[in-house]
Amino acid sequence: MKIAVDIGNGYVKAVNENGDKLHFPTIIKEKHEKALFNSNVKYQAKINGTEYYIGDIAHSKKGVRSWRNDKQMNESTEKYIALCCHILAHSDENSVDLIIGLPYSYYIEQADNPKITAGLESKEFETTIDGETKNTTINSVKLYPQGVGAYFSNILDIEGKPIKGASEIIRALIIDIGYRTVDIVAFDNMNNEFVLVQENSFSLEDCGMINVVNRIASVLNTEVQLDQSEVERWLRTGDGKIPYDRGEFDVTRYEDEACEDLVERIFTAINTTLQNDIKKYKNIFLTGGGAKKLFPLLKKRYTNLQLQEDYIFCNAKGFLAIENAG
Repeated sequence: MKIAVDIGNGYVKAVNENGDKLHFPTIIKEKHEKALFNSNVKYQAKINGTEYYIGDIAHSKKGVRSWRNDKQMNESTEKYIALCCHILAHSDENSVDLIIGLPYSYYIEQADNPKITAGLESKEFETTIDGETKNTTINSVKLYPQGVGAYFSNILDIEGKPIKGASEIIRALIIDIGYRTVDIVAFDNMNNEFVLVQENSFSLEDCGMINVVNRIASVLNTEVQLDQSEVERWLRTGDGKIPYDRGEFDVTRYEDEACEDLVERIFTAINTTLQNDIKKYKNIFLTGGGAKKLFPLLKKRYTNLQLQEDYIFCNAKGFLAIENAG
């Protein structure tokens, strides 16, 4: 079975060939204590003999995101993959063809490095979740850059077949708003065939939604000290009001200001890099975890901007489309 795993700095997004999906924060914490009074919060998993909290429950257990600045795969990547394989692989299948999405700049620098996938090829996982144990082997590993998957999900379905009207959007620009990185990927139409324009494709480091979280955490620091993970959790699940011992702190205004500043920063960086080439793209698609939040603001800058369908999972779906079309 093919499984595509889009491993972002903020969230993991995964899809199998049936279209089943998985989405959770890129946070993991080894479980040492005996579980007491926990409701059935996902995910608690035993992976090759060691128990972990992964995703939202790792958030609540004070787990933190671990980023590398050398553009190598995070040491926890294989644990996220093991979880995805356990949940998304059919119970009667123990061999997975894995497709991984990486930030565009990471991919460009590391795709030809054999070490980047060596630790995953033929990797075997024994996983236990909710009392169910599975054994999975990674049969093969393919890498693709984020943004490219989103592009192909516009022109191919998950089975790799052309979507009606795809020829009209072959020339397109993808703006992929991630948690830490913004990826810009450009494609041109050459005789009705797509061509990746590498000169117009790049990553904006540290321009993702973490900037909004940090801005609010900084504001709250004068009243109540909440770390990034707590602020993010309340922003995802609340209504802009964060409770604390004196009542509630309404962060809506600060969130709006931070989003406006971030959009201006992204807009300026894209236009500075692309200059007049930005006018070549009739089709500009906004995708990624921050797409919905930033779309109204970026739409004021790019009137032809479109919010991509299934913007959370379109990269992973596009990776499957590429492989199935091949």
